[in-house]
Amino acid sequence: MSAGLGRIFPCRSTSIRTPTTATTAHRFTRTHHVHVHSHRRQAGLASTHVRPPATVARTPTIPSRNQIAPFSSSYKPTSPLREAFDAPSASSSRSRYAAASAPDGLFLYPNLRTPDTFLDSVNAAIARGHLLVERIANAPTTGDEEMRKVIKLFDRLSDVLCKVIDAAEVVRCLHPDTHWRQGAERVYEELFSWMNTLNTDPRLYEVLRTVLNTPSIESQLSEAERQVALVFLRDFEKSGIHLSDAKRAEFVQLSDKIVGLGRDFMHNSATPGPGPPHIMVNPPSRLQGLAPGYIQRITRTNKQGEKVALVPTTGWEPQMVLKHVEDEGVRRAMYIATMAEDKSKVAVLDDLLMTRYKLSQLVGLPSYGHMFLGDKMVKNPENVKAFLQTLAKSQQDAVQGEMQMLQKAKRVHTKDKDAKIEAWDRDFYVRLVSAKTNTMPHGDSIAAYFSVGTTMDGLSKLFSHLYGIKFVPGSVQPGEVWHDEVQKLDVMDEKEGLIGTIYCDFYARPGKQLNAAHYTVRCSRRVDDDDEEHDIAPGMKLRDGIELATADPGVAMIGKQGRYQLPLAVLSCGFSRPPGGSATLLSWVEVETLFHEMGHAMHSMIGRADYHNVSGTRCPIDFVEIPSILMEHFLADPAVLGLFATHHQTGAPLPAGLLMAHQANRSTFQAIELHSQMSMAMLDQVYYSTGVGDPNFNSTASLEELQKATGLVPPVPGTGWQTGFGHLYGYGAGYYSYLFGRTVTGQIWDKVFRSSPTSRTSGERLREHVLKWGGGKDPWECLGGLLEDERLMKGDQEAMKIVGDWGAKNGSSVTPR
Repeated sequence: MSAGLGRIFPCRSTSIRTPTTATTAHRFTRTHHVHVHSHRRQAGLASTHVRPPATVARTPTIPSRNQIAPFSSSYKPTSPLREAFDAPSASSSRSRYAAASAPDGLFLYPNLRTPDTFLDSVNAAIARGHLLVERIANAPTTGDEEMRKVIKLFDRLSDVLCKVIDAAEVVRCLHPDTHWRQGAERVYEELFSWMNTLNTDPRLYEVLRTVLNTPSIESQLSEAERQVALVFLRDFEKSGIHLSDAKRAEFVQLSDKIVGLGRDFMHNSATPGPGPPHIMVNPPSRLQGLAPGYIQRITRTNKQGEKVALVPTTGWEPQMVLKHVEDEGVRRAMYIATMAEDKSKVAVLDDLLMTRYKLSQLVGLPSYGHMFLGDKMVKNPENVKAFLQTLAKSQQDAVQGEMQMLQKAKRVHTKDKDAKIEAWDRDFYVRLVSAKTNTMPHGDSIAAYFSVGTTMDGLSKLFSHLYGIKFVPGSVQPGEVWHDEVQKLDVMDEKEGLIGTIYCDFYARPGKQLNAAHYTVRCSRRVDDDDEEHDIAPGMKLRDGIELATADPGVAMIGKQGRYQLPLAVLSCGFSRPPGGSATLLSWVEVETLFHEMGHAMHSMIGRADYHNVSGTRCPIDFVEIPSILMEHFLADPAVLGLFATHHQTGAPLPAGLLMAHQANRSTFQAIELHSQMSMAMLDQVYYSTGVGDPNFNSTASLEELQKATGLVPPVPGTGWQTGFGHLYGYGAGYYSYLFGRTVTGQIWDKVFRSSPTSRTSGERLREHVLKWGGGKDPWECLGGLLEDERLMKGDQEAMKIVGDWGAKNGSSVTPR
């Protein structure tokens, strides 16, 4: 794939979004269409492993025992949503979809009836795209009226491509049929090949620049139009379109190399290191802490006739050893084996970092961090550094207090008054201390109160309170969905009626990507002013048989002129369906994940902008997570839980004592967890700083230096876990964004929702200032308006300092769980 493709013509080509792995994003197919959450743990500076930011939750409110809604005699054991999600599948006959064909088309798209007709949609999109490109390129010769339409034409071009590429993304990741998935791959290849020509066409860039530099046109632009234009302009320039031919060729070469290195790095991050496949434990009794039956299964007799245990260094075993085995020597051996430095992998990472540095130098910027952050809320690496340092300083006492608890526990446990916590100790002593301080009441686990249907019903009730929006199970036409377990929800506004559609694919199955994900298949935009009839220039004739992609007819919206295409989103999870057709019960983390993803989905539904390219979640990376992280605060609030958290069989409400115990358990050692995330964000900044330009730069040496300066445990010689930190590619220079989002949402929760979490007034305040704008308004203005603080609206260093101070004052709201 060519480099320029990675930026300009955007939906999002993502196999996994690592806070998973975000691969490439294209400008006419733009970033943040797919939000994927991985639960794979990564090695951290201050711990053996830390969760990726997508799995974290805020510090919960500890309720009093009278805060949970009492049992109501009017409780109804079923509702349409509960029946849709908790009842057994109607049949296993694939009555609603067919492997070979879909009579009405996936998502009711006519060209998505079969894998072959899927390719027809590519040809139709490219045919329309050719007309739009030529219309944009010729606009300066046509007159001011046509130039005034250029931004709309760019947005239409983006929409035409995204409708195809985003549908293909869902099919690639979720469809159970091999032929469909292969068809989606071919769709990618065809579109990527054509989009390459767009990224190297300087005519488009020059016309857009002329529009923004013509006062008579620029002065008439709406705020949303200006945002759309600036997003395209910045991404064009990031792609080197303004460079000389020679430098542009070098840009493409470097970018192509980055794609290849990124692919290699992501592959490396998911494969075992150079350590041994097993550690040998002699005698097996040193594995005390693991189940005796397991120890027996892995015990062998060596050539000397001795009993030895062979413990695998991949899979779940390393984490179990580090968490449960009493013998420190065994834990140390496992840590070193799993974290051993792989010099070949380090070479790939270092090459990736250096190549990105060279790319930034080519476009005249000091570092890749400056290149990546220029259009984000934080604006530059200096602001990120200041934010992280402020946050770290505010948590210093809490971190030291928790480390002292662990050190005391080790000294008592080992009877060594000088013992210190090492990298392989953290999980073991966290478990040991927690087991003594945390207790759960007897009876049903908390999952008994969170069936999938109960949780979806609760989300609908919450959104009804906040926004006057509810979910209604939709009617599914033959071939509209890709699997019988997929549920369709019509999103209904009490004033406007149908405002969008969400398809829910919640259960694991072979071949399905299991990471929790939000996919935007279609963004909202105004369509009645598309002016399609003028796409074909006078005198132009199309070849016989050419099919052109056409706009969605759209619907009228109350309070807005014109007609709008409605948003369409997909939520995917990897929940396990129990045998026998009983309701699926969710762990707290799974409920939290569903709330988080639904925050993205509601942003897509409410953010119905005039322009596709700033609709819903199409906004900066450090702003897009705010609505979804905020949803985690709602989940932890007793008043919200009182709306829906009932036993899946009896209807009894969630006991306050069970909730209190659960939340207390989750709040243990939160400062150390936060420090781990901050350290990883700092490392991410180091790796994309000007320091990479040093001829002696080495990622392992930089990691050791940072760990000596900020880590809680000394670095371990011979280890190099950074090659397993997959976020360094997809989120390069952007790993700070979750901590930033958590800081902002902590303040929003305190100022807007804490006193009235289900208030319509508070919900409408969030809707009016944040959600409805998508990316069509400066995020700092949105935030300043919501929090009624004009100082924030400038988005300058003072604004960043204010956010840092929030983190210092409300550290518990920032803490990852």
